Order: sequence, then C-alpha cells, then structure tokens
Amino acid sequence: MTAILVILTILVFVGVDAVVMSLRRRHAPVPLMVPVTAMLEPRPPQGIFLDPHHSWVRITGDGTLRVGIDDFLAEALGDVDGVEAPPRGAQIKRGEPLLKLRVKGKTLVVPAPASGEVVAVNDHVAAQPWTVSRDPYGVGWVVSLWSRDQHEAIKPLRIGSAAAAFLRAEMQRLADFLTPAGTPATVPLLADGGIPRKGAVSALDEGRWDAFQQEFLSPSPEEA
Repeated sequence: MTAILVILTILVFVGVDAVVMSLRRRHAPVPLMVPVTAMLEPRPPQGIFLDPHHSWVRITGDGTLRVGIDDFLAEALGDVDGVEAPPRGAQIKRGEPLLKLRVKGKTLVVPAPASGEVVAVNDHVAAQPWTVSRDPYGVGWVVSLWSRDQHEAIKPLRIGSAAAAFLRAEMQRLADFLTPAGTPATVPLLADGGIPRKGAVSALDEGRWDAFQQEFLSPSPEEA
C-alpha cells in the first residue's frame, strides 16, 4: 500500500510539473524576428557628381559645393552612430580625409571629393547622425565647400548614367568582397542572387572593416 502511495505521489508531482512548464512556455515572450533586407540598388539623383570613393558633390545656387556620402555607402553601412567633419574655415584638398563615420564602435574615413574651404557644416547630422545614411542626398548632407573653380573641381567626378553604372558595379564588387569574410552561414549576403544585406559592412570584424576602408574608400597612391 505504501509503495502505491509513493508511486501516486510521484505521478502527481510529475503531472503538476508538466502543467507548470506548459504554462511557462505559453506565456514566454516571443523573440522578435529582425527582418533581413537587401541593399537597395543605388540611384544617384540628377545633379549629383560622384567621387569613386563614395562621396558626392552638388553645386548649389550660391556656388558652393555641397558634399555627403552616396547611397551605396549608406546602404552598406546601415545607420551611422556618429559623424565628424572639419570645422568652418578648414582648407581641404581632394583625396584628403574629410568625414569620419562611426558605426558600432568602428570608424571609416571618407576622403574629400573636391578641394576647397569648408564654409558650412550640417548641424542636423551631428544631432541625428543616422540621417547621413537614411537620406544621404537630402537632409543627410554633411559639409559645403567653397572652391575658386567649381567646374575644375567636378571634372574628375561621374554624373548621370555613368555614376549609376559605377555604383551598380560597386555593389557587385562588395558582394564579391564579402564572400571570403566567413563560411556561407556567416557571410552577410542574401541567399537569392548574393545581394549584400543592408548594413552588411557594419557586421564585419576589425580586419575586414579595415580592408573595406582600403578597397572602397582610400585613394590609391596615384590619386593622392
């Protein structure tokens, strides 16, 4: 009789435990699924002159050169956490460091697409740095330069269909660049067509981050 009572007690405890575990699973918070999105195809608007190291220039109505990053770099990085630009009055030469972008504790340096004096800095991006990548050709512009010869300043830059074709080629080059970054399970590409994920570069480790800087943003010795 005692043995039967012991067995019944054990069965009761097991049953209660099963019910408790079931209730816990039912009320456990459902983990949020972060959607994975592809980089959008770069589409520089009309009037944008594109530097091969992923900044752009627009000649404004007062003759100054407005500068920001292109949509290829914006999509590759995702949200930017901080932006540093030279102060007003600084003299900048084409190819010299102009902008510093901070993303997840790492920094990229974007060279100047043209030479000139910094005459304006967009204070909006200092307060809301993510606008640099969310609206790179609009409110996300960073600085304005004054150049003595605007037409000479934009001569080395691409515009129109040539700019768009260049950025599409850069997108494919980025997909090729990302492939050796890990095993197929960790490479930041989408399965369909090998298109880089939005923000793929921000996921790179320090070594690959530096390699991206060197391959996509740093002028060659011949350009310097």
